[in-house]
Amino acid sequence: MDENSKKRKQGGDRGSGSGAKRSKGGSGGKWKTPHQKDKMASKTDMGKTLTVGDEGIWVTFARGMGTKAVREFKALCAEYGEQLYGFAQPRVDSSDVEGRESGDIEQAIRKELSMIKEKEKPTSMQPFTPISTAVECLFFMKTTKPVDPGSFARKICEDARDCPNPMQRKCKYINRLTPVFDTDKATEKGILRVARTVLSPWFTLTDASNAEPSEAAELVTDEPGPAYTYAIRHHVRNHAVFKSEEIIKMVAGLVDPRHKVNLGKPDKVILVEVFQLFCGISVVDSEEWEALKRYNVNALYTMSPEDKVGASEAQATEGTKSADANEE
Repeated sequence: MDENSKKRKQGGDRGSGSGAKRSKGGSGGKWKTPHQKDKMASKTDMGKTLTVGDEGIWVTFARGMGTKAVREFKALCAEYGEQLYGFAQPRVDSSDVEGRESGDIEQAIRKELSMIKEKEKPTSMQPFTPISTAVECLFFMKTTKPVDPGSFARKICEDARDCPNPMQRKCKYINRLTPVFDTDKATEKGILRVARTVLSPWFTLTDASNAEPSEAAELVTDEPGPAYTYAIRHHVRNHAVFKSEEIIKMVAGLVDPRHKVNLGKPDKVILVEVFQLFCGISVVDSEEWEALKRYNVNALYTMSPEDKVGASEAQATEGTKSADANEE
């Protein structure tokens, strides 16, 4: 074998040499660009799974845009969390890049450690925690008190509707928002429990006597409220225990017959979301929900000016009707 052949053979194994080809997929523990940090954070900051009692918002997004959608909605939650509840927004500080470039390594390390400590805080202390579902175009944004998922999602949609210029939109990848007021296991007992809890502020229920002792006092009212009509809208994903018809029958069976079903133009819409082993429920005003494109943010941004005015007027009318009903 000639000398050139030996050199080629020895040079073929570059895995441990200084001339080894760098992997395109990672940085080997070295400094990362802000884009790389954001992409990794969107994965590592995701919660593991739903739990009983969770509140939040189901979020659908554009296909193939999961990382961007989660990052976008987290930023939106931080903005509205500060606006509505006074939460301090997490600082997005790019000076660590400048510090590294200027040679101030100690400053950059301190900021890195501060970010790590912030991420190590229990998720229960964080008002917004995205939860991965392993389902295409879908994730769950878990919220904690005092955040109200219904009013929170509605405010985002109202601002999207009132945005005068689509070029000024706050989000590009988010589609539909579905609030969840409470969550339980997707068993017969769990579905009935969460339905009782969520429906009781609006509807007279038929089986308050069958509720748990801790819930029974909350379900009993001295005077019945307005006889709202209602419709049930549902999504069942990755769940094979109950069929859709069975779930609807269980929820509707709790509502007193004085409340009539109206699939065309109900007063209230009961939103039922079943995902794997969990069931979440919320109640929204039908006319307002329809006027806000069923909380489809993307559709609201692209509405014509005339439709925006009509939707705003319809929501104002619904608000007046609800106020009158509550006074009665």
